[in-house]
Amino acid sequence: MPLGVALAACALMIPAGCHVQPAPTPQQAEGKRLYDAGCAHCHEQNDLHLKKVPPDLHGLFNHQTLPDGAPATDAEVKQILLAGKGLMPSFAYQMTQEQMDALLAYLHSY
Repeated sequence: MPLGVALAACALMIPAGCHVQPAPTPQQAEGKRLYDAGCAHCHEQNDLHLKKVPPDLHGLFNHQTLPDGAPATDAEVKQILLAGKGLMPSFAYQMTQEQMDALLAYLHSY
């Protein structure tokens, strides 16, 4: 392959490999704040040294199902937040509907 063709092919591949993350919306930014304050503690850092490590929530809505096999839908995640599941406590009395919507918006972008 001539050098010019090879360089042109490489130049075309560079932008294709880059993925620019759009700036978060105000709702997503609030969701991130809530996630960092209330979820990351267990789902990322596990600084409570839980024997059963909670699932990683990165890309939660990029799959058909949640880690427990339930459908990956807003309704299912809201139900888990409201009722709790396994060792995860209920957040029903700790989050407003607006906060829950912000958290879901963040998880969709996460």
